[in-house]
Amino acid sequence: MGFFSKLFGTKTSVESLQRAVEQKRYADAIFLADELGNHPLDDESAALVAQWRAKAGDGLARLNLLEARAKQASGETDEANDYFAMALQYAHSDDVKEEIAQTRQLPYEILSSRESDSGPGCSTCVSAGDNQPDMDVLADVDDAIHFDLILTSYPESQRARYQHRGQYFIDAFLRSHEGNDFQANELFKKVNEADRDDLYWFEVGSLQARMGHLTEAKSSLEQSLQQNPQLFLAVEALVQVLLALGQADDARTFVEGNIPADSEDDFSSYHALLVNIHSQRHDWSAAVTHVRYCLQKGYSDPGFIALAAVVMEKVGDFAEAENLLKRLPTGGGCKGNQINLSLAEFYLRHERELEKAFSSFNAAVKQDPENPRWRLRLAQTCFARKWHQDGLQLLQQLGDTPNLPAELEAEVKRMLVHYSNFPA
Repeated sequence: MGFFSKLFGTKTSVESLQRAVEQKRYADAIFLADELGNHPLDDESAALVAQWRAKAGDGLARLNLLEARAKQASGETDEANDYFAMALQYAHSDDVKEEIAQTRQLPYEILSSRESDSGPGCSTCVSAGDNQPDMDVLADVDDAIHFDLILTSYPESQRARYQHRGQYFIDAFLRSHEGNDFQANELFKKVNEADRDDLYWFEVGSLQARMGHLTEAKSSLEQSLQQNPQLFLAVEALVQVLLALGQADDARTFVEGNIPADSEDDFSSYHALLVNIHSQRHDWSAAVTHVRYCLQKGYSDPGFIALAAVVMEKVGDFAEAENLLKRLPTGGGCKGNQINLSLAEFYLRHERELEKAFSSFNAAVKQDPENPRWRLRLAQTCFARKWHQDGLQLLQQLGDTPNLPAELEAEVKRMLVHYSNFPA
């Protein structure tokens, strides 16, 4: 759904990322960090992005952990596991990972087995370092906990197959999920040829896709499916790679030929993937059929909900688009008249609820002053409210901003010419 994430292609700054973390807008911060990661950075900037991404990840992990505890306390085990999985997905520091493990009450089998494995020599003799923690043991425990937690986000039918893997695979798997892509890639290369099964090629292909090596990712995922055509993890990953390569027709043919449209046991990704494919092709009438099916089935992934709202607006179902956008979080702890920015943009397009839209864009400008998108939206809202002088002042400020993206610069110039002729 990434191609809907921004309308003007504005450049994100490290300072914007830092402010988002300091204001505890963790979801926004992770989005900004990932956006920055798609651009070449010098060593100092890359280090700062990694630092703030880690802090945002830990912050968002703790929020999900709070939800997991609440679900756990009320006996909602499946929902709790979902939140534990999300907490793990974002957790960076060892302290947060350990907190997740303790809350989920994971066993420490590795630690127990290491402690009972006494070496040769006198059992009553104590050397100078015997009372110090064994860092290798602690590292193994942390990896074991991390591995177990990662698997909670995988389909239950596949989790057992990940157990009892070779050490190179496990280490590569862990490094990959930690974001250490280069290290993970090198470790995957060390896995024995005989052990390179469908799961191996799925993990390698997924890693290659994250690294931007899309052609190699496609080949690896196809190899996974040659070994096991029923591995839906690889099916879904290959669809996303095909879309990223601009091969929407191939993606649609692949989905229709490899994913069941309905499932008795669980929600099928068939319809959600077709929404993505048809939307990329701007075939909104085809997309809306699958949107309605997903909504009827209760599918509520936030990325899907945002895309579903776009589809509904494109086909003219404005009431449903608005209701869907209201389900999205504000992302910044907004209060009072402030609403999430996607809903604010919707209201601006339809010239409704302009006071709420203005309040939200104004807050966004204060929180992220270097992002010209929100200043433009604020100016557009001023014009919609007949505040022409205020709108012109904001446009003039934008026009003086260096290094504006070309599309945004053209829009500002067009609006300046249009509104400069209006009476004060």
